[in-house]
Amino acid sequence: MKNLKIYIALVATMTLGVLSGCKKDFLDKKPNSNIVIPETLDDMTQLLDNTTNNFNTPAMGIMSGEDYYYPTIDSYNSLPKKTSKNCYTWNKDIYGGETAVPDWNKPYSTVFTANVVLEQWDKLSVTDKQSTSGKYVKAWALFSRSFSLYNLVQIFAPAYNKATAGNDLGIPLKLTANINDIQPRASVQAVYDRILSDLNSSIELYPASFPANNLNRSSKASTYALLSRIYLSMREYDKALAAANNSLAARDELVDFNTLDTTATSPFTIYNPELVYTSFSVLEYFEAIGALYANHAAILPEFLQLYDKNDLRKQIYFYVNENNFFVKSGYGGNTYWPFMGLAVDELYLIKAECLSRGGDQSGATDALNKLLVKRYVSGTFVPLTVGSADEVLNKILLERRKELVWRGLRWSDIKRLNLEGANITLTRTLDGKTYTLAPNSPLYVMPIPSDEIALSHIQQNQR
Repeated sequence: MKNLKIYIALVATMTLGVLSGCKKDFLDKKPNSNIVIPETLDDMTQLLDNTTNNFNTPAMGIMSGEDYYYPTIDSYNSLPKKTSKNCYTWNKDIYGGETAVPDWNKPYSTVFTANVVLEQWDKLSVTDKQSTSGKYVKAWALFSRSFSLYNLVQIFAPAYNKATAGNDLGIPLKLTANINDIQPRASVQAVYDRILSDLNSSIELYPASFPANNLNRSSKASTYALLSRIYLSMREYDKALAAANNSLAARDELVDFNTLDTTATSPFTIYNPELVYTSFSVLEYFEAIGALYANHAAILPEFLQLYDKNDLRKQIYFYVNENNFFVKSGYGGNTYWPFMGLAVDELYLIKAECLSRGGDQSGATDALNKLLVKRYVSGTFVPLTVGSADEVLNKILLERRKELVWRGLRWSDIKRLNLEGANITLTRTLDGKTYTLAPNSPLYVMPIPSDEIALSHIQQNQR
């Protein structure tokens, strides 16, 4: 996007100290300046710690997903944003004239923040660069930029296909803090190559210990977890498995859902031990996807039927209001916005899927059983037995959908699985009209916002 826009938005947020995650001593240093420049490692840490960076994951994938519906036409019509409505019906014109699209702007704002830090880091003394904190700040900035770029390419570009990725349009690769540097859209391959290069180069910069009680900061475990997610989306299953195992070696605790309060509106805390990295959706689409918001999106009855009667996830994830099920406060603790970060349960599911695709059905079943036994009423779970390759893989994919619901992953999964030949067709009925999204439809790729096209003249997606 045009970086001046991001830059002004970032500076306004920083200098006003809007959110509590920022320490105001640094942010108020230059209250009358148009430029906020981190000069020390502490400055850079405070800039990266800005909590707005953790509310930047695009929401359009959830809003376009398959597992919810609007109980009445009035609940649909009451949505205040055209984008929310148009995502639901897979409209060719998603934005309906709306500009300043947060799913585009917020991740790029985080990219800009990371670029500011990385450029200023290069100006530090050799002593600072080689210090533990110096290495960590660089690794964190590389992770932050990579996480946002990956989330952007999931929404605004086609699924990674090795045969076509070199020609498929990706997103602009913003790698400097120069507000006048307008980049064309890089290929999907180039975007993935850069993300993977940055993440792999950051691995050795991390300290060995996991950052205690601060899941807003990246770690070696979260970097491996992100690499595992990325390789899965690329259908590089051997690499996804290796990265998942590396992350699990650092953090592998699973919560026994029997220890959670199934009646609580917020069953999880921000210290959920399964969390590896905390991120939430952008804030602007609360009415469409926000937790504890019973006037709007309800979970489909057909989806709820996928849960066994002894499966605690149905009670932990959802609550009932007037015979409809709605989303509770989510996996990342007491927040109204969907958790879209990285966690141990996802890693077990990646491990299971990759083992199955690699021919190890016994190992795959074992990994899945380790997760599921923690999700069922004590004493009721019957461990899954090894079946055919198709049976095991299908069971894993079903459990992936049930476990990771409302986490922003299903949209990318559908794109990936349809390239594998899954032939998933989405269908909705609203006010007597049926809407269908065919496998591999160009509508799976969101349009670049019109104000971005006007500013940078990059090529628009075909829908």
